[in-house]
Amino acid sequence: MPNKNLCCAALLGFAILLPTQSWSQATPPTSLPGSWLAEGRYGDARELERAGKWSAAMQAYHDAAANGHGQAQKRLAEIYNNGQGDVQRDYETSLRWYQRARAQGIEAPQPFTYPGVRRR
Repeated sequence: MPNKNLCCAALLGFAILLPTQSWSQATPPTSLPGSWLAEGRYGDARELERAGKWSAAMQAYHDAAANGHGQAQKRLAEIYNNGQGDVQRDYETSLRWYQRARAQGIEAPQPFTYPGVRRR
């Protein structure tokens, strides 16, 4: 029975200590539950892209990017910038995805004016 009391005391102490932690500062954005899903979709997208299944890969990249996955946002920017697979080149869309990736802390090329694209 002493072990049961020790376990209860430890759990009670943990429950008291837990709310005092500042998890918003200690937890990086990639550890949030939604980002686990985004990470999974990003992995799916990479595999689909390698298999040449561009339509499905783009859907998976968009799913991950919409949930804040910076690497997926950067990859979408690269795809739109180069016009890869079934995707036609679209500089404006590329610039928007690069901007979103940079907002997530991902190193991405700085914007510059492409021919025929207005700066906003």
